[in-house]
Amino acid sequence: MVDIAYYIMISIVTFCFGLLVSFQLTHIHYVRRLTRLARRSVDTGTIAPILVELEAAQKGKKE
Repeated sequence: MVDIAYYIMISIVTFCFGLLVSFQLTHIHYVRRLTRLARRSVDTGTIAPILVELEAAQKGKKE
């Protein structure tokens, strides 16, 4: 018979694994976004793309 402690241990390990995977996916998403933004900034030779992103982020927070 399977003890309840085994179910609890499996649940904790699964939860921790889910946290790690979600953190990695979020990190990859934002690194790609930052890389794309930096590439646009270098291509144009100005910081205008960064300023546009900042303004868009501030408008998103206000709404």
